[in-house]
Amino acid sequence: PGQGFDRHLFAMRYLANSKGQALHDLYTDPAYAAINHNILSTSTLTSPAVNLGGFAPVVPDGFGVGYGVHDDWIGCNVSSYPARNVHEFLQCVHKSLEDIFTVLEGRPLS
Repeated sequence: PGQGFDRHLFAMRYLANSKGQALHDLYTDPAYAAINHNILSTSTLTSPAVNLGGFAPVVPDGFGVGYGVHDDWIGCNVSSYPARNVHEFLQCVHKSLEDIFTVLEGRPLS
């Protein structure tokens, strides 16, 4: 696991910017930009205190997914910017869950 290295790097960049200090070359490397372009941004909302919640996309071409996994149901709330096809994404999520349950039930995938 990454153990939050991305948040650590974000904090160091923020502190340097707030103090007017020069940024390390790492922050201008294309790889750094790539690892910070998160098309799928998720957060679990599994709690007896939460029935429904949301999570926003963090990039214009991304999706935000708030999800909950409970004893007898799984749910998600997906958000996106208008340019994305959230309905197609939800169809893929639904199909993926159907496939997972099919395999767990010992039936072959069609």
